[in-house]
Formats: sequence, structure tokens, C-alpha cells
Amino acid sequence: MVSHSHRFHTILTGPRSERSKPKAESLLELERLSSRVKHANVGIWICAILLSLYALYIGRNLFMPILVAVFAYLTLRPVIRGMGRMGIPSGIAAGSIMLVMGLSVGTIGYVLSGPAQEILQQIPGSLPEVKDKLGFIFEHLETVNQATEDISDTADQENLTAEEKPVPVEIKQPAWTTTSPLIAGTGNAVSFISIAAVLLFFLMAGGDSVILSVVSILPSFSSKRRFMEVLVGVQDGLSSYLAWVTCINACLGVCIGTAMWALGMPSPLLWGVAAMLLNFIPMVGALIGIAAVFFVALVNVDHVSYAFIVAGAYAALTGLEGQFITPMLLGKSMRLSSVLVFLSIVVWGWMWGILGVFLAVPILIAIVMVVEKLEATSPVQEMINGTVGKNVPAD
Repeated sequence: MVSHSHRFHTILTGPRSERSKPKAESLLELERLSSRVKHANVGIWICAILLSLYALYIGRNLFMPILVAVFAYLTLRPVIRGMGRMGIPSGIAAGSIMLVMGLSVGTIGYVLSGPAQEILQQIPGSLPEVKDKLGFIFEHLETVNQATEDISDTADQENLTAEEKPVPVEIKQPAWTTTSPLIAGTGNAVSFISIAAVLLFFLMAGGDSVILSVVSILPSFSSKRRFMEVLVGVQDGLSSYLAWVTCINACLGVCIGTAMWALGMPSPLLWGVAAMLLNFIPMVGALIGIAAVFFVALVNVDHVSYAFIVAGAYAALTGLEGQFITPMLLGKSMRLSSVLVFLSIVVWGWMWGILGVFLAVPILIAIVMVVEKLEATSPVQEMINGTVGKNVPAD
């Protein structure tokens, strides 16, 4: 009875293997389609990132002061909120902070303007002296340059006939133009400081109302909660980073100022403050400081070896700070991959110059804080933190 019914069911519906073939093929097609969609999403994200970077590069004169003001506001937001809890209105608190910042910058500039002016006045007249002291280096460089020019001239003479020789053209620049680098650079600096300062004041005075209006637009409670978590995470990360880096740089400035005083360098206070400020620019600031102390030591002392000793002391102190002290103090709290920190400095320095190098680490910290709050980006978070493969259980 059972066998007859089974045969009858098989005749009506067909063998099971034949019925399962279309289902397996549909599953394979679905998997192929999903893989294609994933690849398309990756391409879309790559194109979006490249277009965003291009827009940031083209509009750097606009985006840089805005980003500086936003980062400064997020860093100072705990101070504004603390003054608000004390009953101080946000406008008065913002004005007080801007006044303190302006007075601090003005005082530092006034104290250091005298020694800095003396050093800058020595530069034009001391260039021949520096060239004489470093003559052994310039001789080798001139020999290499002369050999390169001889090889290039020989190759050009062999490739060009008498008829093909180019006609020399002389282009004379006018003595005064509106595109002078000095005038253009001054205008850019003034506009940058103006935009950043005014925007920072308005953000400190009414930034919380802007945040509340953004939160009110979000559709769900979970999205509102996540937005506030991201904002607080970025705020805490930037505040912690700036506090630690300021303390480290202040200690480095004291050490370098003391070392310059012990080595007999003029204006050791200037070098200590300059080292502190330059160290806010990762990697590049230390190189600028080493070159500056080397040049000044070369001008003020007859022996060339003294300049190398002074520059070596500066390099040793900054290297100790950059390779051991800062990673030890910030490594656990920031959890940043050193490779990505270096790549961030390279990318933003290429796009925005020295200010991009200064903003590279804060931008990376903001990205890390955002990624930590997004559940779907745990692989990206592991890559940023440099923990890929470290949490894999042993067999």
C-alpha cells in the first residue's frame, strides 16, 4: 500500500533530484548576485571617498578653518558646559575663553618677539658664513650637480640638430603684482584666522542649540542616542588627546630649553617655547626645530661640530618623546595604529600642507570615535586600532 502510493507520488511530482536542481541553481544565482552587489558597493564607496578627498583638496581654504573651529569647539565644549552649570551664560563664557586665548597668544608673541627678531635679522648676513662653514658639503653637491648637467648637455647635443635647437625666451615678471606670495600668504592667513575665530565664538555661544536642532531632525530614538554617543566620544577623545599632548609638549619644551641653555645657545626660552609649539605638528615640527637650532648654532659658534652637537641634542630629546614617551602615555587611551597615523599624516599633509599635518591625528581620532559607535564596522575598527588577528583564539 505504501509502496504503491510512493510510486504514484513519484510519477506525479517527479524525482526529488530533478526538483532540487532548479532550487540549487537559484541559490547559486542568488549568491553570485549578492557577491556582485558587494563588489558594486565597494566600488561606490571607493568613488565616494575619492570624490570627497578631491572636494576637500579643492576647497581647502574653506574647509580648513571650519574644521579647526569645529575641533576647537568640541575640545572646549566641556569647559563651556562647566561654566554653564556655574550659571555663566554661554555668550559670556565664549567671550571669556576667546579673550583668554587672545591674551595668551599676544603675551607669548610679545615676550618672544625680541629674541626672534634678533635671530631673523642675522639670517641674511650670515648666509655666506654658513656656506663657508659647510663648504665641504656644498663642494660635493656642486660636483654632483656639475656631473649631472654635463651628462644632460651631452645627451641634448646628440638628440638635437642645428635646426631643432630651441629659441631662448626670456620672461620678465613685474616688480609688483597682486599675486605676490607674501601678499597672498598674508591674506590667506588673515582670512583663515578670521573665519576660524568667528566660527569658534559662535559655536561656543550657540553650539548646543545647533546640536539639539540636529537631534530633533533624526527620525528614531536609537539614531538620536547614537548621534549623541558619537558626539560625546569625539569630544572626549579630542579633549583627552589635546590635554595629554599639551602636557607632553610643555615638558619637552622645558627639557629642550634647559638643554639649549646648558649648551650656550642664545635665547633658550625662545627655543623651549618653539619646541613646544612645533611639536604639535607631528614629525614635521621636529625636523623644523632641528634645522633651526642647527642654523643658529652654526652662525653663533666657529666650530661646525658644535652645531651638530646642538642639533643632535634636540633630535635626541624629540626622538625620545616621539618614540617612547608619547606612545607609552597615549597608546592605551587612543588605541591608534601607528601605520594609519603615519598614512593620515602623509595624506592630510599632501592635501593641506603643514596645517593638514597638524590636523591629521585629530581627524583620525574623530574617525576612530565614529567607527567605535557603529556596530557594522567592527573589522574597520580592528584595522584602525591595529588589533587585527590579536583577538583570534588559539587552537
